Formats: sequence, C-alpha cells, structure tokens
Amino acid sequence: MNESDTIVPPETAMVRKRRRRMRMALATVAVVLATAAVWGAVTVLHTCGSLGSGIQDIDGDCVGVTDGTYTFHPELADVQARIAAENARVRGDSRGYVSVALLDPLTPTADGALPPSAVRNRLEGAYTALRRVNQDAVAGNKDPQIQLLLANQGSSDDQWQHVLTQLRELSEEEHPLLGVVGLGVSTARTRDQAADLSELGIPMVAAVLTADDFEYDHVPGLIKTSPSNRHYVAALDNYLDSSPLDSAIMVRDSNSDLGIDLYTKTLEEQFAGQMGDHIKFETQQFTGISGAGDLPPSLFDNVQANICAAADDEGVAILYAGREVDLGGLLEALENRSCSRTPLTVLTAGLELGEVLKDIDLRAAKLTILNAATVDPAGWDRAEDGTPEHYAEFHEAYVEHFSPRDLRDGGAIMMHDALVAAARAIRLAAPEGSASRLTPKIVQTQLLNINTSYEVQGASGTLQFSKLPSGGTGIPKGKPIPVIQYPHPTDERLPSQRVGQLCVIATGPGPLKCGS
Repeated sequence: MNESDTIVPPETAMVRKRRRRMRMALATVAVVLATAAVWGAVTVLHTCGSLGSGIQDIDGDCVGVTDGTYTFHPELADVQARIAAENARVRGDSRGYVSVALLDPLTPTADGALPPSAVRNRLEGAYTALRRVNQDAVAGNKDPQIQLLLANQGSSDDQWQHVLTQLRELSEEEHPLLGVVGLGVSTARTRDQAADLSELGIPMVAAVLTADDFEYDHVPGLIKTSPSNRHYVAALDNYLDSSPLDSAIMVRDSNSDLGIDLYTKTLEEQFAGQMGDHIKFETQQFTGISGAGDLPPSLFDNVQANICAAADDEGVAILYAGREVDLGGLLEALENRSCSRTPLTVLTAGLELGEVLKDIDLRAAKLTILNAATVDPAGWDRAEDGTPEHYAEFHEAYVEHFSPRDLRDGGAIMMHDALVAAARAIRLAAPEGSASRLTPKIVQTQLLNINTSYEVQGASGTLQFSKLPSGGTGIPKGKPIPVIQYPHPTDERLPSQRVGQLCVIATGPGPLKCGS
C-alpha cells in the first residue's frame, strides 16, 4: 500500500470536501468582484428569497409559492406579514389544516395590468376572508382550518410550469392543497393555466375573470364569483332600453383580433350580439396600450370625429369594448371634441373608474358614463336599496385592519368572496371537519353543491353555484350587477349614483337572493 492508497477516515474526507467547496466559492466571489470592479461598482446579484422559500428567479422574475414569508413587493409587505402570521397560527392548531393557493400576478409594476395597489387590495380581501373562514362560521364548519399560500403565476411558459409543478406537489402533501383562487385577468395565458389546473383536478374559484370563456362548461372545475361579460352587457342593454338614447356606436380595441385579451374580445362579441339593434353606425377602433406601448390621446382624434359625425342633438351611446388603461385617452379626446355641445354617454363593463376619472370634469364636458360594475362600495357603504345582505359583516371585518378607501376598486371584495367560496366547498367535502383523506378532486365535486342551504355569504352578494343543463354552469347566481352613472345626476357632492341593477340569473332550481 503506497501513500496514495492511504484510507482517509470519513470525517477527514468530509472536512476536505468542505474546504474544497469553500475555496471554490471564494474563487467564484473573487471573479464576481473583479468583474464588478471593471464596471466601477459591485453589482448586487438578483435573488428571490432564501433556500426553501418556495420562490425562484426564472427569467428575472420571482415566481413560485410561499406561505407569505417571502415578500413579493414592498407594497405587499404588511398584508403578507398578516397572512404569514395567520398561516403560522393555523399550522400550530391541533385540529388539522389544509391549504388553498391564491394565484395572481404578485410582482406588479406601476404600468402593468395590475398596479401594486390593486394587488395589495386583493390580498387584503383574501386575508379578511382567511380570518373569517378560520374563526367565524362564514363558510360553515370552522374545520379543517385553512392555510393561504401565495403563488405568483409568472408571465412566461417556463415560469408557469415551475409554479404548476409546485402546486401539483403541494396537492399530494400531508396537508394538501385543495383549491386555487384568484387566477389573474382574462387572457389567453390565464385560460391555458386554468386548463392545466383542470387537468390536474385542482378546483378553482376565479375572482375577477369576466370573459365568457372562463366558466365550468369550458374549464371543468372552475367557478367564479364575478359575472361574465354577457351579464354586464345585459345590464347595460336593460338600462338603455328605458333611456331616450336610441342609437349607439361601438369603439373596439384592435388587439382583440390577436385573441390574447379575452376580456375585450368577448365584450365586443356581446355588445354586437345583444345590442346590435342599438348600433346604427360603423364600429371605430384603436390599438390599446396592452399591445402597442404608450399611445398618445391624439390617436383617438379620428375616433372622436366620427363619433361627433354620428351624434344627433340627443347624443349617442358609445359602447366601449376596451380596458380602463385606454379609457382615459378616449375620454380626453372626447373632452376636447368638435361637437362639445352635444351630450355623449359612454357605456363600459366591469371597469374600475376611480383613477381614470379623477382628472376629467365630466359635467363640464357633457359626458356621462354608465358602468355595469362588479361592485358598488360607495352605495353599499350608504346601505342603499339593493345592498348585498352580508356586505356590512364583511365591511366590519375588513376595516378592522385596512382602510375603507382600498375597497373602491372592488378587488378586495371579489377576492374575499372567492376564498369564502373555496372554503365552503372544502367544508362540504369534510362534513365532520376532518382533513383526513381529502383530495382536490373530492373538493371539486362539491363546487356545484354550493347552493340552497350552503350558499356563499359573500360581500358582493349571496352566491350560489350549480350544474345548469342550458349552459352557464359555475356562474354566481344571485350576484347583483349595479349600473353606476358618473357623474351623479343631481348631487354634485357625490361622484356617482347607482341607476339600475340586474341580477345574474341562470335557468335552474333553487332560491335566488340579489340585494336586500
């Protein structure tokens, strides 16, 4: 046996391996520092949390699933800390628990589809629901307790596949993932993600997906707490039938032709299908920011000119099939239109208009907006007729932790209701409160039993979900759609007034509640 054949004790070998790894790591750091020195500064490497955080840097974005302890954005720090604390309490509870994931774009940007404040508001609504379903009887039995995970869905296929793998693995753990809520906005990518979750048998409750493609008939295992675009348009058509306006012109986003934005695509289809008898003029179009970058309002000049040519002394109804990010440009063009003395009415569906309208004097411009809305927090705070039965209970729980101003965009209200609906399905699948043997597919079978005696005591309405042979399975029966007019027709101190309301009613058995 020569020197090279000497047997090294295991402990010594481990020490030597550690020393070699340390030397390699120090050498790597030296190279990084030397490279940074060439540029005159030390570059801070982009990281996404610690090992085991569940979050990974993929293509420059932090994606994955966390229990709230990894903060996706500074704007979300407070509410994520609250969610993490409630999750820690749930995990320490001896009664047993299961998990639900909130899937949304959680790394927001100021100019994105969901700005940081909108994402924060959604998480605030989810936290309010989490506390209520765990500590009150708002979703039936308080057991099993529910842990809320936060999943950033990403913006590319590689990012999504990473998140999807995590969700699948979580659904097979001891305290399984039994549902997903939220699901972002109505795009083709979201539709593909929902199809992937459906294939895995993971039940879904969407919060604000309004495109008509997002229903149980198209995506098995998906229900939603928001109306579909056809319901918004029906509410607008119902109101327009009783108004003096007898002609309309549609303004569409040409990006709808790409088939990417399903909200604008299906909204345009519903306007044409349901309100075709009102449309008397050629459709106008623009290219929205979502597909062409930041567009100046001047690109709406030809649109406003054609609108003025179509309007008579009584004005004309403008059916706006676009997103709120582009509405400001259209309104600015109309504010400076050539037919400034002619009153115009813009009809929108499911938009949050607070930020859009803050710099526009609608009265002076002789502009009226009728928005078929998802929620009416201003009217509901005043307990006006038609206020949902359980809104006051939600409001009390929400303002215990957050500002009532954050309710204005509706995100908190709708995400609250989505999580309450998911909790209701889980508790129906575990009538004795036991989490043992629960699987996502068992919970999925209960989604369409959320009705009659087991309705959702939602902030936006008393909601029911059932199988409907004529289509529309999984839509929220009992959801009110308020039609809100801006500005207030008589009181200049108030920004708006609800002037109509339609209930999401689908053919099928069971009682229906829509407002008080």
